[in-house]
Amino acid sequence: MTDTARKSRYRHLYGPVPSRRLGRSLGIDLVSHKVCTYDCIYCQIGKTTKGTWKRDEYVPKEEIIEEVKAFLNEDPPPIDYFSLSGSGEPTLHSGIRWIIEEIKKLSSVPVAVITNGSLLCDEEVRRDLLRADVVLPSMDAVSPEAFEKINRPAPGFSAERMVEGLVEFRKVYRGQIWLEILFCKGVNDSPAELRKLKEAIGRIQPDQIHLNTVVRPPSEPWALPLHQDELEKIKALLGEKAVIITEFDRHLLPATGPERREAILRILRRRPLSMNDVSRWLRLSEEELTEDLDLLIKEGEIVRRSFGNRVYYEISNRSERS
Repeated sequence: MTDTARKSRYRHLYGPVPSRRLGRSLGIDLVSHKVCTYDCIYCQIGKTTKGTWKRDEYVPKEEIIEEVKAFLNEDPPPIDYFSLSGSGEPTLHSGIRWIIEEIKKLSSVPVAVITNGSLLCDEEVRRDLLRADVVLPSMDAVSPEAFEKINRPAPGFSAERMVEGLVEFRKVYRGQIWLEILFCKGVNDSPAELRKLKEAIGRIQPDQIHLNTVVRPPSEPWALPLHQDELEKIKALLGEKAVIITEFDRHLLPATGPERREAILRILRRRPLSMNDVSRWLRLSEEELTEDLDLLIKEGEIVRRSFGNRVYYEISNRSERS
């Protein structure tokens, strides 16, 4: 079975996909599209369709594990992590602890949880993540004003609760915490906000601090990136644990033949990609991909979108609704 045919079978797994932080990451989507506690202005997946704090079994946990078993039984490509993330906030899934435990029974590949960190204020959620090998929470702002502007949380939540949840999680969690801060120009990069972020980091004590900025088309067009030199100054301020996340550079397995366009659609449903990104993922030249991308645009499946000085391809609204 080809890698592309394997992908087309799954509802909850995607990839392996190239990750700037996790290498070859097999994504596991635990909630429906854009069910989230936040509606971040920079989100590359789009606006939140259901803002909520309610935990539930948004997708059947047994189905997820059956798909993991099927993946492992089909001579899978090598992966570096199972990544619980996807198109919404994974800790909203009430069965995430069981899912982590079942995956660890099936494989020695480490489990990562990519989360916005909002629900770590809940003691039960903190317990649910204890078996994960690495947790990658976000903390984009500490002041109420910047937090509301950049993360736009569902009603009834505060920046203070978010920070306290991260502090309490560090006290009980023995794995790695890689804290991500994504900066938007003029929103959370002021000297006062940076001082507050540094103070909060001192309380949380993460193992790494990942500095990021807007690199793909965001939910809001006014969410603008910082320049590299600005990120370098923030890195110096935050100390030796801070690293600037660079674009992924690992090549994944190729897809060839008539299923190639389905492979392109599969990955674009998760995130917008540039031509160079798609080329790296499929190990195909940009010349080879041009015909496929042009046909998908003509069929209304994808659209081109400019951001900065690059062109990205993303799923069209019509295709998303279907």
